[in-house]
Amino acid sequence: MSSRNKDEQRALDIVAGRADAATTAPKAKSGLGGMEMAGIALWLLVLVAGGLGAAYYFLMAPK
Repeated sequence: MSSRNKDEQRALDIVAGRADAATTAPKAKSGLGGMEMAGIALWLLVLVAGGLGAAYYFLMAPK
């Protein structure tokens, strides 16, 4: 069997959901990556800074 036929057969096995192809497929990465963590940290920074700014404006700012 040629390399192209093997690749086509493997693709058909993956689409059909056969167990042989599932065991050779790479595992999906779980968890959050660095970019996602940086985005969450920036959103938290924005929320905290906004809360502190609002607290200063409404509670402690000279009137």
